[in-house]
Amino acid sequence: MNDIGRQYLRDDRFDPSGFLKRARLHQSRFRAEKLDLPSVNYGNYLTREDAEAGMNFYDGFGIFDAVRKRFPNYNMPLYANMLRSEHIPFNLFVPLNSNKNYCKDVFNDFFQNRIISIDRIEIEHAPKPRKNYLNDSTSFDTYIEYTTNDNLKGIIGIEVKYTEREYGLKKDSTQETAIKEKTSKYYKVSQQSKLFRPEAIDELTSDKYRQVWRNQLLGESILITDRNKFTYFTSFTIFPQGNSHFVETSKDYIDMLTSNDLKFIPITYEEFFSVCERYCPDNQYQEWLDYLISRYLVPVGDN
Repeated sequence: MNDIGRQYLRDDRFDPSGFLKRARLHQSRFRAEKLDLPSVNYGNYLTREDAEAGMNFYDGFGIFDAVRKRFPNYNMPLYANMLRSEHIPFNLFVPLNSNKNYCKDVFNDFFQNRIISIDRIEIEHAPKPRKNYLNDSTSFDTYIEYTTNDNLKGIIGIEVKYTEREYGLKKDSTQETAIKEKTSKYYKVSQQSKLFRPEAIDELTSDKYRQVWRNQLLGESILITDRNKFTYFTSFTIFPQGNSHFVETSKDYIDMLTSNDLKFIPITYEEFFSVCERYCPDNQYQEWLDYLISRYLVPVGDN
């Protein structure tokens, strides 16, 4: 088996659309053909030496410096696995943090031109102390604070996905306890937010929707706890159009909301990159976008 095609097999039950297989092969080819780097174990893993040199990240805008500042110790899923999504928020949002006017233009395309300024961008963020919010380990892949044209403050909590699907509950975890206990913060925030249809709550706790629900709840808990500071919250999920799980999950989740005035925005990579190109300010950012498109968009016939 050659270097590019060295893939492990997965039961079709876990990859019914074939997207995981195609994305793994695409990342393997990117490593071998674009980066000209060897791999270990599987084609989508960098060697530790190359991973510690930052080769899983775009070379520009201080992206790898931001990674090392946030996660200074070697972490294989983040540093070496080209297929998983942990590294992607750095590649997408550190450059936008370098030009907040550009970031504002991009998000205004989705926010009906309500934003007059982007005030803060953090990668891998959760409010503290956590007992004041959901009292669990829920965090945003990227957290953005902004000011609206009516001089109010809003938050965008971004979840970035690639090949992932739903996650099961770990036995005896904080999440499992909170799901079982109807007086937990999950249910209290759900009720206080008045965002969910009453008949949807039991379904929201299932593996398919639970993570989307928790991300929403974290933002809603910030609005409740910090109500004197923030007025708006939007849960913003980015995923490839080939990831049919999140296409379906997002559609179903919206149907469980009482209303959706910028409360939940599901966006594909294809849509997000297209908007970024529309407002691209210069050649430096165009080179970054060319990398993102080449790196993350999986051709349908890639098999």
